[in-house]
Amino acid sequence: MTKQHRTCLVKALFCFMLVASVILLNALTPATAKAAEKPYIYSEMTIGTGTTHSDYFGYLKNDKYTLEVYNPVKKATYSFTSSNKNVVTVKTSGTKAYLTGVKAGTATITCNQKLNGKTTKVGTCKVTVKNAKAELELFEPLPMGTGSGWFIYWMYRNNDAKYTFTSSSKDFSFKEVEEKDGDFVNIYQTYTAKKPGKYTITVKESYNKKERNVGKFTIEIVKATVRSTAEVYEGDEFWAFEMVDFARTDCKYLFDFGNEGIVDIYNSEDGITYVKGIKPGTVTVKIYEDTDKADKSKLIGSCKVTVKELKLEELNVYFSATETYVGDLYFYIETYKTPYHAPEAVTVTSSNPDVALIEEDVIPGYFRLTPVAEGTVTITVSCGDITKTETITVYKDEYELYGY
Repeated sequence: MTKQHRTCLVKALFCFMLVASVILLNALTPATAKAAEKPYIYSEMTIGTGTTHSDYFGYLKNDKYTLEVYNPVKKATYSFTSSNKNVVTVKTSGTKAYLTGVKAGTATITCNQKLNGKTTKVGTCKVTVKNAKAELELFEPLPMGTGSGWFIYWMYRNNDAKYTFTSSSKDFSFKEVEEKDGDFVNIYQTYTAKKPGKYTITVKESYNKKERNVGKFTIEIVKATVRSTAEVYEGDEFWAFEMVDFARTDCKYLFDFGNEGIVDIYNSEDGITYVKGIKPGTVTVKIYEDTDKADKSKLIGSCKVTVKELKLEELNVYFSATETYVGDLYFYIETYKTPYHAPEAVTVTSSNPDVALIEEDVIPGYFRLTPVAEGTVTITVSCGDITKTETITVYKDEYELYGY
């Protein structure tokens, strides 16, 4: 065999081996990758005392603190143990461990796998348990009377515990309410305030026959007050309680506006009270609390309501650009009226449509300027008695505009 033939044979064998190795590698890759996916658990997690998670509004009964085995082996069984049952207890269920926080602290959860009579360790997880904490989430005082809402922000709330709220005064009470909605438990707070003032609330938690404080905060209660003035355009309306600050939610209000025909106050089908401007002028609206008639002893204040004529007061104009070039896309001219629904129409014109063409856009108040030919034009925007202008320069091409 010649040297040339031997060389060709070696090359052929090399190519065959290379192709075979690629095919074999492709055939083995999925199995190898699958074998590399070993079972594992998270190495760290933080939970609260108790068994279930909470959110701002409540909790799901089955949303438990869970540690899970990922990539489990089908025929294997798994077990979980806690290094400190005084901090965390564990209940194994298949490939999952349901954790219960007993008290604040840390514990290590060890997960073992048993397969074909052999036990191996999957991994460990450092679990930190934090005590519940309640913080007040109020940005302003609460009105007199009775009310409800989500006033508390809970951190690691223990849904297996009992919470009590103690007030510093008999004139103010505060408590928590749990309402079941299927598997969800809604949690909110209610209060009753007999007098205005500042009250201190202490929150205590009872869990595993132990009691501790989880929060202490101050709530301010104020009487309803009436704003001195209000405005509305003729034909428009606003919510009547915009005239009242810290209105009570547990009593009726009477809005006495006389018979001058300047405003009308009415209740909508859904029970909301509105003030509607009928004609330009000013009227004094007397507001009474907790009564169906004009009782002086129930008067909390008066508001002067001014009904304004619906006409243009201001026009703001914004040009996306003041320079463009022939062949460029259109740009926008934006116009905004004050009030936005003033009856006067906006018009936009070009001093030379052969240089810059103006078209009204489908968006109300928007206009498109399209460059047509080289030159300079004046754009005039008019509405009622207001007129504004802008000079637009159109260059023959983008090179002339940008200088390159």
